[in-house]
Amino acid sequence: MKLRRLLARPPVLTGAGTDVWDFLSRGPAELDASHPLALSVARLRDRGGMPRLGSVAPGVDLADLNGDAAEPGVVLCLVGEGAAGRPAGATWVVWGLARPAVNLFLGPLLGRLSSAILATQPDTELEATILKVFSDNKIRTNVKVEQVLTPLKYRIYPETPITEIQTLMLRRGVSAVPVVGEDHELLGVVGIGDVLPRTLPGRESGDSAGRALPVAREIMTRSVLCVSEDESLLAASRSMIARGVSRLPVVRNGELIGFLERGTVMRAFAEAIVPSPT
Repeated sequence: MKLRRLLARPPVLTGAGTDVWDFLSRGPAELDASHPLALSVARLRDRGGMPRLGSVAPGVDLADLNGDAAEPGVVLCLVGEGAAGRPAGATWVVWGLARPAVNLFLGPLLGRLSSAILATQPDTELEATILKVFSDNKIRTNVKVEQVLTPLKYRIYPETPITEIQTLMLRRGVSAVPVVGEDHELLGVVGIGDVLPRTLPGRESGDSAGRALPVAREIMTRSVLCVSEDESLLAASRSMIARGVSRLPVVRNGELIGFLERGTVMRAFAEAIVPSPT
C-alpha cells in the first residue's frame, strides 16, 4: 500500500509550541469541529484520556489517539520547533492497520523519513515534501513470516559429530541448530538438551574404550514444527505459543530458509507506541 493513501487532508497542520497533546487539544486552525482528527481529539479529551506517545526519531513523535478502539486510530508524525524557529507542525495518517504492520513497518518507516521532513525549508515547502516522501514509499499491511524471519546462517548435517555441534553452539551463542539433508531439507533439530548430557565429564561421549562420538542423526529431534514463509505472522505466532517454543523453522518448498524468533513476535505484537521514559 502506498503510504500516501494513509494521509488525511490537510496533510500538514501548524501551530506554536512542541507539546503534542496541548497542540492538538487547542485545535489546529486548519481543522473545523467536524474534521475526523478534531473528532478523535474531542472523544479522547472528553473521556479524560491521553494519547499514547512515543518518539521514533529526534523531533518526530507518534501519538495514538484511539488506542485499542475498533475504529481506525490516528497516528501523527510531529515536527517540533526546528531550524529557523519553524513552529510545530504535524503530518497525520489515519490507520486501521493490524498492529504488527504498525510496529514493524509504519513506525520505523516514519522514523527513517523524518530526516527528509525535518530538513524542509521554508515552511511553504513542508506539505510538498510530505506528499512526495509519502508517495514514494510503501507499507506492508499483511505481515507474513517471510518479512520478519531471521535468515539461516548455520546448519549441520546428519553425520556432524557432537563435538562440532557443541563448538557451533558456543561460537554462535545458540541453543539449537537445524539438521539438513543434501537439498537443505529440514531433517531435525539438535538442542542444547540433546548435547549437554552427552558431553558432561564422565559420560559416554567418546572415551578411551574407543566408543564413537555420537553424530547429529543419533541425537536430533526428528518431529519438528515448521512454518511456511508465506504464512501470516499471526497464525505462526499462535502455533509458537501453543507449542511453547521459542523459535520456529521457516521453510520454502520443504527447504529450510530461516527461523521465526520469539523476540520478533514479541516486538510485532507489543504496543504500537512505546512510551518515552520519564
